[in-house]
Amino acid sequence: MNLHAAHPREPEPEPVSRWPKALRRGPMETLATALIAAGVLMLLQPFSLTLYGYSFVTTLVGVVMFTFVSKFPE
Repeated sequence: MNLHAAHPREPEPEPVSRWPKALRRGPMETLATALIAAGVLMLLQPFSLTLYGYSFVTTLVGVVMFTFVSKFPE
């Protein structure tokens, strides 16, 4: 007679991440997406040539950041 079959299996505890909460994938992906959006808005605005000049760099930094951050733990 198997006594363990009568009891439901306990859920396994989730692994604890040692990464700080601010450096986990979710918040960092949100920041990278905001940088990409800011770069596109800077590119499309008609008011400031300085913002237009930095738009490509801002978008590029956001894309590179998103690429690296997507490898971070949850």
